[in-house]
Amino acid sequence: MNGTYTLEVLNAETLATLDAEEWDALSTSALEANPYYARAYVLAGLATVDAQAGVQALSIRRNGMLAGLFPFRVKKWPLKRAVAAANHYQPSGQPLIHRAYAGGVVKAWLNAIRGGKMPRRWTFRNIDLSSPFLTLCREHDNDNAFETVPTGSYRRARLDRRPENFEAHLETVVSKRRVKDIRRTIRRLQELGDLTFERVHEPDAVAQRIEDFLAIEHGGWKGKTGTSFLADPADAEFARRAFVSKGALKTSVDSLLLNGQPIAVSINLQSGDTIFTPKCAYDEAYRKHSPGLVLEYLIVEAFYASEEDVQMDSSTTVDGHVVQGLWNSEVQMGSVVIGPKGLGTNVLASAQRAKAFLRAWLKSLLTSPKEAGPVSALRSLVRRFKTAQTNTVIYAASFPHAADHLLHWI
Repeated sequence: MNGTYTLEVLNAETLATLDAEEWDALSTSALEANPYYARAYVLAGLATVDAQAGVQALSIRRNGMLAGLFPFRVKKWPLKRAVAAANHYQPSGQPLIHRAYAGGVVKAWLNAIRGGKMPRRWTFRNIDLSSPFLTLCREHDNDNAFETVPTGSYRRARLDRRPENFEAHLETVVSKRRVKDIRRTIRRLQELGDLTFERVHEPDAVAQRIEDFLAIEHGGWKGKTGTSFLADPADAEFARRAFVSKGALKTSVDSLLLNGQPIAVSINLQSGDTIFTPKCAYDEAYRKHSPGLVLEYLIVEAFYASEEDVQMDSSTTVDGHVVQGLWNSEVQMGSVVIGPKGLGTNVLASAQRAKAFLRAWLKSLLTSPKEAGPVSALRSLVRRFKTAQTNTVIYAASFPHAADHLLHWI
């Protein structure tokens, strides 16, 4: 932790010119892996979907060496704050912090906030709520002046090697009925032709499979709703730039091939000892054959067959995902506000909870039956929050009786 720490705020232009080797070295040595803040991924965003987003970054150097990088944007309502940089395709706001100097980096960052050199409040989305980063924030709050307030949480699936092999994994993690169903589905797909699992690492092969993924995704429901990558030229260009092996970021693509053609594709981004799976898609012409589920089953099999000492992170919530009940581990993820103790930080945290609540309500409203109506949708949503049937701790965390009052009101 000893050493001289210097801080500098980089705008989008200077961030793009940050030394590539330094940035890659920091990603490789990070306290917690985050491919979404790797150089190639961030620069892909700055050139496309984040071109007008006002992305900045706080760089922290120890004796001249890059030891911390906190990409962020400044927002001013309801209170001025720094928000960890994020777009639709960045499911982690974990800053890059060198593991050997993590304590010093966090202390320097807190001192900058305390001294008014940085925004007094920071919001981090999609980070591990038990992360070493948050632990260090508490440990280095020497005058007990700050508080870390969670504003929402969810479970993210992970895959590690706790069972010694694939068969042991199936016996201890996956239900016998599900294993039987998946194997029957595999046999039915094999009746249609030559069924194979493929994993590619080579740049040209990865680029081809990325194009296959884009086409498959666009040909499904996302294309119909205008939310696929190919529905927006900037998003498509982002995918082609971000999902590549470059510097500290290693990309591979897993595919389920039928007669040599991909019918399900999963993109992998490796950072450190963790493989993240941000995107997957399957050909909806084979929907009844569950190609996405079959691919995930074969990915788990390949995971145990590999000698590489890694874990996998699904980059999304467990609930409703194809890996639910198939992967063997979970981590509690969420959003937090870090700032000075007092009314301002808690007002900001409450505003964040309210925003998340309203977003979830609107989503529930849009997906509920038309005859149910908005009041029924709101009533159902509040009940789900109150009974914790979902794992999104948003509203009742700060207002224990709010759900009761709201249910009574509607």
